[in-house]
Amino acid sequence: MLRTLSSAFAIGVAARITAQVAAFALILVASRALDLAEFGSYAIAAALMVITTTLVYTGIYHLLLRTDDIARDRDTFFAMQFAIGASGATLMAGLGLWMGGPSAGGTAFALLALAPNPVFAALSAWLEAHLVRDARIRTTALATLGAELVALGTSVAMFHAGYKLEALVAGRYTSMAFILVVYLGLVRRLPGLTWRWESARHGLQQAWPLWGSSSLGMLSNYGADLILGAFLAPAAVGTYRAGSRVANTAADVVLQPLGQISWARFARLEANANRDDIRAAWKENVALCVAILAPAMLTVSLLAPGIVSVLLDPSWGAAAGVVALLALARSVDSLVFLLEPTMTCLGKGRLQFFVRLGDAALLVALLVTIGRVSAEAAAMAIVVKAAIVGGVALWVMAAALRVRLPDLVDILAPGLGLALVCLLVILTFRSVPVAAGPAADLFLTAGAVLVTWALAIAALMKSRWLTLPTP
Repeated sequence: MLRTLSSAFAIGVAARITAQVAAFALILVASRALDLAEFGSYAIAAALMVITTTLVYTGIYHLLLRTDDIARDRDTFFAMQFAIGASGATLMAGLGLWMGGPSAGGTAFALLALAPNPVFAALSAWLEAHLVRDARIRTTALATLGAELVALGTSVAMFHAGYKLEALVAGRYTSMAFILVVYLGLVRRLPGLTWRWESARHGLQQAWPLWGSSSLGMLSNYGADLILGAFLAPAAVGTYRAGSRVANTAADVVLQPLGQISWARFARLEANANRDDIRAAWKENVALCVAILAPAMLTVSLLAPGIVSVLLDPSWGAAAGVVALLALARSVDSLVFLLEPTMTCLGKGRLQFFVRLGDAALLVALLVTIGRVSAEAAAMAIVVKAAIVGGVALWVMAAALRVRLPDLVDILAPGLGLALVCLLVILTFRSVPVAAGPAADLFLTAGAVLVTWALAIAALMKSRWLTLPTP
C-alpha cells in the first residue's frame, strides 16, 4: 500500500487533484467577481497564451527527454524553445495593440498583460525537462501544485482588494515566478549560449510533427474560444470557457500526470528498441485511464446542472449545458491522449501529425457550420468531433502496436463497466428524493459515486486487472 501511495502516478494524481481543485476554486471566486463578458475577455487572451506555452512544452521539450547527449544539445534546444515563446509573445502583443492597447481594456488589455508569459515558460520548460529526464516526476508534480496554490492565493487576494482582470493576470505571473525559483534551485543550471547547427537541424526534423500535432490539439481545445470570440460577444466565450473549465478539471487530473509518465517510460523503452514493452505499457496506461476517466466524465455530465447552480454564481448558469456536453467529449480523451508518445516513440510521428490535422480540420468545419451559433452549439461540435477522432486515433495506435480487437475489449471493459455502475448509482439517488435541497442532493450523489468507484478501482487493482504506471 505504501509503495502504491508513493508511486509517481499516485503522487502525480494527488498533486494534480489538489492543483485542479485550486484552479476550480479560482473559477468559483472569479464567478463572483467578474461577469461572463469580463471572463470571456480573459479567456480569449489566455487561449493564445496556452497555445504558445504548449508549443514551448512540446517538440523540443520531448527531444530533451530523448536525446542521447543532453550536454551537447541542451543549449541549442533552449534557444529554439525561447524563439517559440518570443514569437507567441510578439503575436499576442501585436494583437493587443491592434485592438486598442491597454486603454481599451477587455481583451486588448488581457493580451498585452499576458504576452510575456510564454517567454518565461521557455526557461521553465527547459528546466522541467531535465527533471523529467531524471524521472523526478514527483518533484515536478509537487512544484506544479505549489505554483497553482500561489496563483490562487494571489488572485483571491487581488479580487478581495477590488481588482478584476488584473487579479487573474497577476496569478499567472506569481505562479511562473514560483516554478522558476523551485526548478532553478533543483536543476542548478542555466542555458548557455552554445549553438550547434547539427542539433538544430535534428531538432527541427524530429520536433515538427509534435509541434504540428500539439498546435492542432490546442486548436481542438481552444478553437471554440477563438471562433466564438470572432463571431460572438466575449460573454459567449466566457460561457463556453467556464463550462470547459468545470468539465476539464476531472479529466486533467488523470491525463496530465499519466501523459507525462507515459512520455518518460516510452522514451526509455524506445532507447532500448523494445516494441513489446511499449505495447504492454500502452495497454496498462489506457486501461487505467479509461477506468478513471469514463466514470468521472459521465458523472460530471449527469450532475452538470447541480454543479453549476450550487458552485458557481447564478449569473453563470448558462454554462451548465456546456459542462454536460464537454464532459462527454473529454471522456474520449482516455483513448486519444497517448497518440503522441506512442506514435513518436514507434517512429511514426508523421502519421500522428496527420491524425491531428484531420482532427483540426473537422473541428473547424463543425465549429464554423454549427458551432458558431452559441456556446452550447460549440460544445456539441466538440462532442461530434471527439467521437470521430477518438475512433480513428484508437485504430491507428492499435494498428501500430499490433493490438488485436480482443485485447481492446479487455482494455476497455473495466472502464465501461465502472461507468455503468456509476450511472446506476446516480439513477438510484435520483429516484429517491431528498428534501434537503439541491446542494445536499449534489454532494450525497457525488459522494456515493466516489465511494463506489474507489472500492471498485481497489478491487480491480488487487486482482491485477489494472496496474499503476511507472516512469
